[in-house]
Amino acid sequence: MLSTNFLLVRSAPLNKAEKKSLFMIFSSTYLDMYDMALFVGYSIYLSAVLLPPLKLFQALLAFSSILFTVQLSKIFGIILFNHSIEKYRRNIIRAPQVIALCYFFLALIPNYSQIGLRSFIVFWILRLIQGVAFGFEIGFTINYSNMNFSQENKRFMYYFILFSGEMGALVSILFNRLLVDHGMSIQTFDLFWRIQFFIGCLFVLVNLMLRVRHRHILNNYSKFSRRSFFYTLKRNWRYILLRSLIVSLHVCLIVMVIFRVPFFLHLAMGFSYVRINIILLAVTVVGFIGANFARALALFYSPVKLMKVFYVLVILFSLVWIVFGGNGRYYLLWIYIVGFVYGVFVRLTPMVLYRVVDFDVHNRLTGRYLGNILAYSVFGSLAVFCLDLSHAYTHNFHDYAPELIIMVFSTLGFIALKIYTKHFTQI
Repeated sequence: MLSTNFLLVRSAPLNKAEKKSLFMIFSSTYLDMYDMALFVGYSIYLSAVLLPPLKLFQALLAFSSILFTVQLSKIFGIILFNHSIEKYRRNIIRAPQVIALCYFFLALIPNYSQIGLRSFIVFWILRLIQGVAFGFEIGFTINYSNMNFSQENKRFMYYFILFSGEMGALVSILFNRLLVDHGMSIQTFDLFWRIQFFIGCLFVLVNLMLRVRHRHILNNYSKFSRRSFFYTLKRNWRYILLRSLIVSLHVCLIVMVIFRVPFFLHLAMGFSYVRINIILLAVTVVGFIGANFARALALFYSPVKLMKVFYVLVILFSLVWIVFGGNGRYYLLWIYIVGFVYGVFVRLTPMVLYRVVDFDVHNRLTGRYLGNILAYSVFGSLAVFCLDLSHAYTHNFHDYAPELIIMVFSTLGFIALKIYTKHFTQI
């Protein structure tokens, strides 16, 4: 979806928009997704620093619990922001200050050998506080985008926000994958984590300085009342939920293909870094083939019908794979098939959700972005938590939790897509 959002943003008339406003939106969203990708994919390597007594299965569950609760705290932060918007508008620099301070303390936090289990507890508390502050920033981004851009530009702001987040996730994946590939020691990897926390702190400070020096660009921010936000939730909660469920399989596949598979192969199965990189390259090629296969089919069939068909095919495939015990002997084949399916949904998702005309929707920008946040923050982190909970319970990385999770999200996505296209869109 990154290429699709890039093309849409490139064609948008945003050159007339205030550059400082665009940077504020970009920096907040970029850092939020960079942070999420960092913890989804690579927090397990911190277990040797914060929780060395735990075994791999237990450590995975511990850090996925942090991820899930922190993502829920973001949702709480969004609601709290809009509830207290009249007070918060008088001090719009508070949330960035909290985020920067949390990054600063995370960079300096003592490890397990120095203060024991308290290091993990302090780490979790700081992350929860930071999650609420990120929720405030997300709420600010939505409201500010609604009030400070023309109707022509506002139509493209949703794509600009998504593009900013996808850039953050991509940079996080590339940088941390590079660290892991070089087989650095735990101490060195811990050092680079702390450096990333410091960089995050500096990134927020730049945003903070911009707000302090250019308060005039925030004048219209106070016009957006909490009444509009809660009215949108009350009137369009089904619209938000349905869009998030449609995207959730796509998010689930991202979690499994990009984040979980590499360190399962490395930490659990003992694959070398070279072999893992070859597998990831092959998965990328297969995903590219899947995306172009979906594009070719879309020339002859409706993308909505194609998406429904692939939902059903994924459900049937998952059932067959579980019945015949495919993970035991053909785990790598499963990885390639999931990579292909991921490519298909990467192409079909924007074809379906970007090319529809929403109607009977109070605020499209708010509704669409909240649907995206719900998919990534709640359903995505829930998928990770359920996956790690199953592995911790069975002590087996070859159980069928991935197939069951994919099957559940495919079923929910299929139902949501039927309701969504029937009641909320004209295609």
